[in-house]
Amino acid sequence: MTRELAQFEGSNTPAPDGGNVLPEAESRAFARVSPDPGARRAEIEHIRNTDFDRYERENLARELVTLTEHETGKATPTAPMPVEMSRSQMLETPEGAQFVMDMERFGGFRTQLQRLQSAIGGMVRDLGDERAQRVFMERFDRSFPEPLRYSIYNQMVMGVPSFVVPVAADRVKEFAAAEPGRELVREWGSDAPETIAKIWKRIENLKAVIGEDGMDIFKDWFNSLEIPHMKRVLQFIARGF
Repeated sequence: MTRELAQFEGSNTPAPDGGNVLPEAESRAFARVSPDPGARRAEIEHIRNTDFDRYERENLARELVTLTEHETGKATPTAPMPVEMSRSQMLETPEGAQFVMDMERFGGFRTQLQRLQSAIGGMVRDLGDERAQRVFMERFDRSFPEPLRYSIYNQMVMGVPSFVVPVAADRVKEFAAAEPGRELVREWGSDAPETIAKIWKRIENLKAVIGEDGMDIFKDWFNSLEIPHMKRVLQFIARGF
């Protein structure tokens, strides 16, 4: 969930002419007019979450990347790739081009990409420090061939089903037989049967798209995760965006 969405070292995505950051002179000028980068970051993130048209019109994605690099000296693992750069990279392959087309029909590529970047970025940032984030993202990219990555992105955009039949008590008990399921069931309380049903339904939907072989890859990847990371992935599947 990284190579086409975020611009960290593991993405292996060279910057085109002009790069994905501001030129040095422009960056210095931006730093001079932004005495409180933290406040500006919060403002941009608020605009991104509430007014996508303005976010796009004012090219705030680029400014957000610059803020990050100015603050840290490098792009953070979850720094979102600018929309047009992501689109260009996706259009280089049939699977990516199909994903772009699907998202254009499903509310617009820019809107869906930014929602996806925001949701995945939030999940990954919960996994620990930058090293833990990079390891998680690089392992995902190594584990899933490109067609599977796009299928997973697509299912993320589709979101949580609006209605499910809560699972029976024995299925809750099965889910809670080991960690992190045990801890999640305690946290979900009376909502556990419905929440577990949402997870199973989303997994079934993914399996219908990627088949048995793809699901075997997904299971191998999931089972390789540390328990806290398994928990966060399950929470993400249950809640969606």
